[in-house]
Amino acid sequence: MRAGYVNLVLKILGKKTFALAVLIGVGTWFLVGPAFAGHLGANPVETLLHRSGEIAIWTLGAVLSLSPLRVLFPRSRFVNALNRHRRTVGVSACVYGLFHLAFHLLYEGDAQAVARSFSKPFIWFGLAGLSILVSLAATSNNFSIRKLGGKNWKRLHRLAYAAAALLIYHQSIAGKGHWHIARWLLLWLGVLQIARVIKLLVTRWTHNSRTISTSQAITTPA
Repeated sequence: MRAGYVNLVLKILGKKTFALAVLIGVGTWFLVGPAFAGHLGANPVETLLHRSGEIAIWTLGAVLSLSPLRVLFPRSRFVNALNRHRRTVGVSACVYGLFHLAFHLLYEGDAQAVARSFSKPFIWFGLAGLSILVSLAATSNNFSIRKLGGKNWKRLHRLAYAAAALLIYHQSIAGKGHWHIARWLLLWLGVLQIARVIKLLVTRWTHNSRTISTSQAITTPA
């Protein structure tokens, strides 16, 4: 019975529409639903601005968590099932980032206010991070992989870590109350990356030790 439930969950997680449904559901729950219900407070656009930014950065954090988790738990069927959705989750982070930018423009209200907002450093960090996400989303397809080549495509998409650094800093200096979000995301990603590096070093050391032991056993005379 338990194995049946596990297989059912894995089957659901492995479906292509799973991640898309979850990510659309998050946007509907936190943005669309409250907007139609009138539950966004005294300044709805400001609330949508903050919520869309938080969804974007946590979605980016989610996609950057998948590779380290796969290294740490290579035999986990749950982790492997979730890793199938990296492209969908990454593109969704970009989409929510663009919504965040759109809400920022609406919040400022006019061209002069938008121009004044560009005098704030956190805006430029946000735009830089979002620009990287747009570039990565635009190349998140098989056509780009063929044109760029697998190695070059992987190098390009490592810029997601640079985007995360820029956007975490953007979030941390955006204003009072935003640092706690950036802090927990930074801590989570930092712990995962440290654990990933340690796992890779231990695996390499173990492999080298076995290779040396086998070589000594072969060369040692009877």
